[in-house]
Amino acid sequence: MGVQERLTLQAVGQPTLIAAEHVHRYEFAAGLCPGVRVLDLCCGSGYGGEILAESAASVHGVDYDAATIDLASTALAGNSRLTFEVADAMNVLRRELAGDFDAIVCFEGLEHLPDPDGALRELRRHAAAGVAVICSVPNSRGMAEENEFHLTDFGYEEAGAAFAGFPDAVIVHQFLAEGSVIVIDRAAELDARLHGVERAEPQYANHFILICGIADELLGGAHRGRMQVAMAPNYNRYMQNLERANVQLRRRNHELARGLLGKAGSAAPSYVQKSEARIAELEGQLTDQQRLEHDLEQERRATRRVAEQLLDAQLQLRLAADRERPGRIAGLIDRLS
Repeated sequence: MGVQERLTLQAVGQPTLIAAEHVHRYEFAAGLCPGVRVLDLCCGSGYGGEILAESAASVHGVDYDAATIDLASTALAGNSRLTFEVADAMNVLRRELAGDFDAIVCFEGLEHLPDPDGALRELRRHAAAGVAVICSVPNSRGMAEENEFHLTDFGYEEAGAAFAGFPDAVIVHQFLAEGSVIVIDRAAELDARLHGVERAEPQYANHFILICGIADELLGGAHRGRMQVAMAPNYNRYMQNLERANVQLRRRNHELARGLLGKAGSAAPSYVQKSEARIAELEGQLTDQQRLEHDLEQERRATRRVAEQLLDAQLQLRLAADRERPGRIAGLIDRLS
């Protein structure tokens, strides 16, 4: 299926979008865990633990895959703040963790567990005992993702239900974003602005992140962003190569058409011209169809927002009527008496 489910230490350093989003989550968590003892549950290759260890007092990574933990332990052996353990996530969660850890980080792990509800119960138990919890799930249901490694698909509603019951929980949303960067060779700082965030719809977030037991001053009031400039050259190279391939494909089609009808045959140019015209017609129809689908999606979103506003207004009217009803009944009783 071509799904890249585990990032190696080498892959996470590549200028790819999947590396950027994974690293960004751990950088975000590292900023919430300064000077504390962190359990990195479902840690994978250990790149996240290495990021967490930049600010945490210690990080203990746990994963069920022995080969992955062996590679992580070997590659990151020089980091005194990092330790690793081969263990089942549920078995670890059943332990009494409050004496050993101040925070539990579990990114992209719940969807792989046979009993996510049981894991969430244990996480809530540790949160009640004072352990901070930072946990994320992908919006695989909302994005209609087909992933053979996922045992549970979470969407907006499922993530909300999963994270309900955590004390003072905050749910934040991670989106993949597009942007532009102007690079000045002698510059040493970045002046960046975020536009369009008011149009962000949580239902279409790529990942849902639970924050529980983290002080407000650490979470702060600023959005977090991360962009890998190297992604743009990769994309531009890809588009150029794709355009070259299309030119070569069209040229080859012409050659095949001439070979089929005869190089000197008068029908060959006509056939090629008709083929080109038909291709252009189909490309135009595809563009129109894509534009129509985009417009319909915008209309659906607008209709959904209006419906939500109407439901909210009806609820407010109903609440107002409920608040006024006792006074009306009392007035009626006074008049009757």
